Amino acid sequence: MFPPGQTRRWPLPFLRATLLMVLGLTGRVGPALAQEPQFLFTVAPPEVNVLRPTVRASAAVEERALQLWSGADSDFGIASALSTPRWTVRSVTSLRSPSVSSQPRPTFQQVEIIRGAFSDGSRSLAFGGGIRQEWSGTQVLIGRVLAGSDFLNGRLQGSLVMERASSSPSKHDAADLVTTAGWLRSSTGPISVGLESIGQDLEGFWDPAERDGGAKLLIGPSLHIQSHDGVWLANLTAGPVIRSKPATVPSDVSSAANPVGRSLGVFVSGSWTPSSRR
Repeated sequence: MFPPGQTRRWPLPFLRATLLMVLGLTGRVGPALAQEPQFLFTVAPPEVNVLRPTVRASAAVEERALQLWSGADSDFGIASALSTPRWTVRSVTSLRSPSVSSQPRPTFQQVEIIRGAFSDGSRSLAFGGGIRQEWSGTQVLIGRVLAGSDFLNGRLQGSLVMERASSSPSKHDAADLVTTAGWLRSSTGPISVGLESIGQDLEGFWDPAERDGGAKLLIGPSLHIQSHDGVWLANLTAGPVIRSKPATVPSDVSSAANPVGRSLGVFVSGSWTPSSRR
């Protein structure tokens, strides 16, 4: 715990800068491969079909989605990833630092490693973890499990993300679980459709002691568009954001950002795989 108005930060800017330097150095190892359509809320597992390290830059939403949506605020996160057939190193940072109660907040920053555990072409399993600094300055340890399978002429992908605040200016639950799931119908053309969902602090729907602002849940249709060569792709998901009534609202979260009931959530992201330098 820290005194009000003081927040200790991890050296994530240094880690992010180091990762970007590594991406720049490894971007020349081979040509970029065409991308498969990706989910908006679920992080992509390591790409088992790549023969050499691959660089990818994207406008990321992922499990940040329900923290972002307050009905009037938004923020794109820039993700950089270095992928091999067995693991992926990822860095995410926000483009802006939204204020809470007219007080500026730190930028969102995250670094993690994801390692593939199993893949047979139709099914996959991966796990990983890392560190995160949220807009409130809260320092969070994260663990991630990813699973996917072919299902009903499409791809079913889901994740469980365990979050544990290691230091924060306010009280939080000992651990929180974010669940995501998505189904994407297979398509040979540039447009694919599917369904995506994300839930955060779902115990807040039945547990009045939940302390992180109440439960949030979004389920809605998704649209995925990619270029002919697969170098870039864009994703769109829209649907109602359902919130429970929180027992308490942390002091580092604006109550206006946690209205009870439903509101429309619209989320977009994109990804670009640069051509390699020779």
